[in-house]
Amino acid sequence: MLRRFRAFPAVDHAARGCAPLWRGLFRVLLLAALLALPAFAAEGLCGPTATPPPRNVPDEPFAETRAGRTLDEPDDWSRMATATALRVYKALDDRADLVALPIRITPPNARPFALAYQNLLATELVSRGMQVSLAPEADAVELDFAVHAVPVGPQQPVSAAHTRPDDKWEVVLTTTMWRGNRYVIHTADGFLVRGNELGKYVDPDAPGHTVRPFRSRSVPMVNR
Repeated sequence: MLRRFRAFPAVDHAARGCAPLWRGLFRVLLLAALLALPAFAAEGLCGPTATPPPRNVPDEPFAETRAGRTLDEPDDWSRMATATALRVYKALDDRADLVALPIRITPPNARPFALAYQNLLATELVSRGMQVSLAPEADAVELDFAVHAVPVGPQQPVSAAHTRPDDKWEVVLTTTMWRGNRYVIHTADGFLVRGNELGKYVDPDAPGHTVRPFRSRSVPMVNR
């Protein structure tokens, strides 16, 4: 009965002959779609992959100042802060117990260098994804730096540096980061400044920067 309604038997035969070819093509397209789906789904769910900050940038500012070059503020201050931030980043990257903790920066004094360096260092740390606390926290990792001055040549007090503006002084910057009772970072670097610029770095009246003259005293002699 059904054979009477097949008006085009040749067309029907050709369609049945092409069916395996269409099924094979469909399987290839389906396999390609399944392979592309995991990458598309991962990017859609997790977002683009973040590029980690650089780790192997050399400490160029300190290498240049060791040769006796005078600092060019504030450009060199910023580069020094960048080098210190990279040191902190490398150190915390190896410490799974500290990498998520906030960092507390404490300046040694209120001199222009200390205040500017604190802000520059905080900016460099935050830009690299590290947390910097505004106030003391119980779980914070402490980061501080000390500034000391040593005359290049005859010993003289820091308070007298302005009277000899062309004399050179070596400023030693010591950076320390610790947690509990153990150091995480402890580095010291030096650079040269002139006597008329020394006040930007150290307080002439601060303890340790004033050379007091030796006062003689009489010693009683006892004859035996």
